[in-house]
Amino acid sequence: MVQTSTLVKVAAGVFVMGSTGLYLAQKSVQWKVRALPHYNESLKIVFEHPKALEAIGAPISVGSVELSDRAHNYVDKTTSRLRIPVTGLVDCGFMDVLAVRENEKEKFETAKVRLYLNDGVFTIFDTGRWNDEKNEE
Repeated sequence: MVQTSTLVKVAAGVFVMGSTGLYLAQKSVQWKVRALPHYNESLKIVFEHPKALEAIGAPISVGSVELSDRAHNYVDKTTSRLRIPVTGLVDCGFMDVLAVRENEKEKFETAKVRLYLNDGVFTIFDTGRWNDEKNEE
């Protein structure tokens, strides 16, 4: 017969290993998202946009993409949408990065960057390649 203390130790070990595995899997996906070219390009656009810096307030802190929000965070064959939390000294909110590509072999190109802040919604970059009616719900 197995002692209760042994079962508790096994259960605790499985819990610790399982939760560590889930944490590392989520961090791995976050690193992949942060390596996307349109993710980095959008940050550069915001950090170099004077009115965006003024609205958010430097220094700007960038949060993690909420992976469970499939409506605002996805990478499709030819379209990608990322909602990135941003916080500054003046305001906070989200930065929507909308990107497109012609086919799966090409890299995504940033098509539109929008800031959703407490003071309103601001489009700070737009190439005209993102079709709002087709790509948004």
